[in-house]
Amino acid sequence: MSSRLNSYLAILLLLALASLCESSSLNADDGSDNGTDLDAARRARAAATIDELLSVHNEARQAVGVPPLTWSAQIAAYAKNYAQSRRGDCASRRSPLFYFGENMFVGKGRHWNGTSLASPWVEEGRWYDYETNSCAAPDGCARYTQVVWRNTTQLGCARIVCDSGDTLLVCDYFPPGNYGRGRPY
Repeated sequence: MSSRLNSYLAILLLLALASLCESSSLNADDGSDNGTDLDAARRARAAATIDELLSVHNEARQAVGVPPLTWSAQIAAYAKNYAQSRRGDCASRRSPLFYFGENMFVGKGRHWNGTSLASPWVEEGRWYDYETNSCAAPDGCARYTQVVWRNTTQLGCARIVCDSGDTLLVCDYFPPGNYGRGRPY
């Protein structure tokens, strides 16, 4: 178990270092203020989306008595890189890195907020039966159980508009859930 934890910590460290390098190169101050208002508007929209995503997740977690998630910029950077790799096909295919739990949603069109993108995962909870640890939904409840997985503590997501004009949301969770046959909470 400790080697698994060491692997998780190593991945998080690499993500943190990559994020620091990326943000320092993107935020270099060249003395110009062109686009300041546009950048401020983008940052405000991003902050609102983060708040919406955390709210949807944490309300569902509170309902079943598990602690809230915190936002991870490093995990969000990974989610963003993966989401951008799907821009051409907007496919909700699992990323290759299995150190994270992962949920995805594709919405038609570009005008989706964080709440409307993540709410379908929480809505799966109506099909989940805790006593039997089973799900009656045709597509399963894995997205819901990842949202409320008791050991998960961190969330990072990215929302992009694909070439098709549709919206893709990728959310990654650490530590991941939905392993073994255990109950989520």
